[in-house]
Amino acid sequence: MHDSSLGALILAAGKGTRMRSSLPKPLIPLAGKPIIYCIIKALKQTGVNHIAIVVGHGADEIKGALGNRFTYVMQEEQKGTAHAVLAASSLIAEYKDVLVFVGDSPLIRSDTIQLLIDYHYQSLADCTFLTGDFPRTFPYARVVRDTSGKVIKCVEEQYASPEERRLNEYMTSHYIFNTHVLIDYVKKIKPDPVTDEFYLTDIIGMLLNDGLKVDTVKVKDYRELVGLNTLDDLAWAEGIIRDRYV
Repeated sequence: MHDSSLGALILAAGKGTRMRSSLPKPLIPLAGKPIIYCIIKALKQTGVNHIAIVVGHGADEIKGALGNRFTYVMQEEQKGTAHAVLAASSLIAEYKDVLVFVGDSPLIRSDTIQLLIDYHYQSLADCTFLTGDFPRTFPYARVVRDTSGKVIKCVEEQYASPEERRLNEYMTSHYIFNTHVLIDYVKKIKPDPVTDEFYLTDIIGMLLNDGLKVDTVKVKDYRELVGLNTLDDLAWAEGIIRDRYV
């Protein structure tokens, strides 16, 4: 079990318009349970009990469905993942370390979360994040390494060079941070010149540039990291969950 020096922040403020549902995206059912419930369950199985959820679109519905067992942070304007973390910064400040996950990747396993936590503590990193080798193309950030295998940057697909786009190691916004470092650096992230949103991915390059320690844990099964955006994605994930429990 983990003590109160470790918390978790789930980013769940997005609309999920491509799901074509009147429900907020985190509440869309997967195998009979809301998508976000799968992530909460995996965290709780790992012994992480201090969970805060950043809400925006459909906030009241989400609070109503999940109840008062969690702390909620309102992100009034949805201006990106770093903006969501910033909205929660005063709340997470009490934790020594904090997991930051997106609310739409429900296939993550508790064993994987445990691996991420353990490795982060052992390596004394300022930030550790999950990566996976993806056999097909997704619009996710690529992990760029030097010849020795050390991470040198993470680049969002739209800014990746053709060479970087061919990389199949992706990062999908599953992090654990030293909370003090996270709060310090998230304030320095600049808005994207095209979308005007603040992306948490940018923090990796900033930490590396300043000589802070960034580490990675590669998952064996890339499917754990996939975010669900469409009804096809939902059906695909249902099949995986069914197979797990057969």
